[in-house]
Amino acid sequence: MNILIAGLGGFGENTGVDRAVPYFGTLTGMDFARELEKRGYETYVPDLGPMSSEWDRACELYAQLTGTRVDYGIAHSQKHAHERYGRSYTVPLFEGWGKARPLNLIGHSFGGNTARLFALLLDEGSAAERAATPKGELSPLFAGGMLARVHSITTFAASHNGTTAAGTISDDYEGESYLWYTQLLNFAGKNHTVNGIYDLQLEHFGMSLPPGGRWEWPNIRVARRFLNSLDHGFYGCSLDGAAALNKIDRIRPSVYYFSYSGAISRTAGDVQLPRAGELANPVLFWWSFQIGRGDGPIPSPGPDWLVNDGLVPLPSTLYPQGQPHRDFVPGETKSKPGMWNVMPTVQDADHSYWCGGDMLRHDPREVFGIYLELMDRLEETY
Repeated sequence: MNILIAGLGGFGENTGVDRAVPYFGTLTGMDFARELEKRGYETYVPDLGPMSSEWDRACELYAQLTGTRVDYGIAHSQKHAHERYGRSYTVPLFEGWGKARPLNLIGHSFGGNTARLFALLLDEGSAAERAATPKGELSPLFAGGMLARVHSITTFAASHNGTTAAGTISDDYEGESYLWYTQLLNFAGKNHTVNGIYDLQLEHFGMSLPPGGRWEWPNIRVARRFLNSLDHGFYGCSLDGAAALNKIDRIRPSVYYFSYSGAISRTAGDVQLPRAGELANPVLFWWSFQIGRGDGPIPSPGPDWLVNDGLVPLPSTLYPQGQPHRDFVPGETKSKPGMWNVMPTVQDADHSYWCGGDMLRHDPREVFGIYLELMDRLEETY
């Protein structure tokens, strides 16, 4: 059972925008999830909060998989000043999720971080939630003991160790650029038309309307509270946020791990510059240039962090710091559980390549072929 998890700013298969431009497929003219299903691979793309933290997204994923109400946890919601409960789902995403039908979690970018935390909670639960929750109210997700429900985790260009593009974020967000961007999201989330096309799913913060909710004027204090909570994807993608996840996460011996990475920068003296001919996206071109400089608005923790895919430095996409890993040579290396099987870095592949957003020099069948090869590789692990 394949679960495709979108990255920061991404969306699921039931949102309005996905029906026009699927997140997994984007510019290829293909819907990767549907194409996989045509070939016999049952696949779903859940609707997770585009700007939400990996914790909140993990809770939303669990609710959709089980057909229950989203429970963000008492301890977590109190710490981050938002509502404990979110949306209710009346039917599971599919029937029979369990040891006999485990998940292959496939995450692009921040979706990889989400997949890792989801597996952690399924395995260990949350001691803080168990201590804070009255008897009979605890979500099974926080009880743990369900790791057998996950077979593999695959990440495409994940920000395992954070990205310098997000900066090392401090305890507050006084910067006006972050605040006004978040207020713009707040305004969009309170607009039925916009929210119907691109669903922010931030009702628990009061940043968006629930289905059928009444419009209200967006409050800038709400936007500031959301930022200062650090319970969002901006922080999760930062060096600090990723380090916090890496501190509590560990390799699960029974799970198969695969990571894919790309690079679009080239060496130019002491810096890395984007390959202009291969990078069609002007936004990624700008980020690649800034990351590759290693100073100015985006300082680098080391020279190896200058190589990048236009949004995330290469060392971050390979594997979480401190976790066991090995280089994987397709056709030669046999997959092993309990360690990261690190695929060869694809040169000239930018951050959007993995979901079909970089088609200037790449045939649509090329990137989808990687998904098909992954399906074959996963089948060999059963």
